[in-house]
Amino acid sequence: MESNLRRHLLWAFYLPSILTATAWAMMVPVLPVFGRSLTGSLSLIGLLLAGQAIGHLIMDIPAGFILRSYGTKNTMLLGVAISIVTLLLLIPVNNIWLATVLLIAAGTGQSIYNIARHNYITVLAHPQIRGRAIGLLGGVYRMGRFLGPVIGGTVAGAFGLRVVFVVFVVLYGLAGVTVVLFMRKTKMPQLHERSHAAVFRDTVRDNRRVFATAGVGQVFAQLTRTGWTWAIPLYAAEVLQLDVGTIGYVVGAGAAMDALLFYTSGVLMDRFGRKWAIVPAFVVQGFGVLLIPFTGSALALGAVAALIGTGNATSSGTMMTLGGDFAPPATRGEFLGVWRFIGDVGATSAPLIVGVVAQAVVLQASVFTIAGFGFGTALWFVLLVPETLHKEHLAVPGD
Repeated sequence: MESNLRRHLLWAFYLPSILTATAWAMMVPVLPVFGRSLTGSLSLIGLLLAGQAIGHLIMDIPAGFILRSYGTKNTMLLGVAISIVTLLLLIPVNNIWLATVLLIAAGTGQSIYNIARHNYITVLAHPQIRGRAIGLLGGVYRMGRFLGPVIGGTVAGAFGLRVVFVVFVVLYGLAGVTVVLFMRKTKMPQLHERSHAAVFRDTVRDNRRVFATAGVGQVFAQLTRTGWTWAIPLYAAEVLQLDVGTIGYVVGAGAAMDALLFYTSGVLMDRFGRKWAIVPAFVVQGFGVLLIPFTGSALALGAVAALIGTGNATSSGTMMTLGGDFAPPATRGEFLGVWRFIGDVGATSAPLIVGVVAQAVVLQASVFTIAGFGFGTALWFVLLVPETLHKEHLAVPGD
């Protein structure tokens, strides 16, 4: 990437991203234990864990309209503000249903923020560097996922679960400050007297083949990723009976490998093609998830988490890169809203599957289900999704 662009993205894009990623990752070891303190029902805990993703699902498509109306910078700030307010309200809550509602609301804020951010990087990054630019975003997210569980588990163990919500608000506030100071204002393409509804309808119609192939593949991918993200801490808490601090270190082991190897994804995507990163990533994740029920200690589960994290690193930024590749410039906001909505169907379903299957059968059965989604993702992309990196986009050494 050209040095001025790299410098701008560092302050305006990657810095707020690592702050928000760390904030949400702190919740990974905390929310299962927090939910268990409010109810004994695994199904309700699963619903609580799905709250963030449900919020995404509700807001993804409206966020595209908000983005067109207010521009990237203002839309990102709106998302930050919503997340801050809802987490502040969560601090004193002692009811599982109200806690779930607030996490759903926080998820709507994150959805608004994420779609504006996706639009920003898609506009700035040419296809020949897009894989690395978005892969680096995936790496930043993974660094946050490494730091967050360790911070969350440590803070919760030392000061209590709810103090983690306070730290979340502080990190999100700092992210908002960086957006205000460094991000450029951008304008969206004009509607030319067309309504939002008409633009949305045409976007869905014109891109229906993409949504039916790559979009469905993204559902499987997000089912796999989100599924193992929640299955590991839930297995650690329910089966291995680990304390919240130890769970944080177990999750952090997987996130560490994820963070160390993330750039592999961007190089593969820009040099050889997007599917060269996607397919092996989900084969490894599926295999790793299969091993979870065979672990009997924190050390063994941490080793499996590290294997899964290694596989997931190869998929860093792949779904966002595909979305940017497929998005038509004139209706990019609406397309990305639908694209993220489709992917968030998988993210929303995964914790529910883990909770419901665990309640109906055993937790191990839900883990095998998530592994199946991993292998299914790899097969789907091999057979049905076209490669989006074309010869004229191939990067050259030193770019």
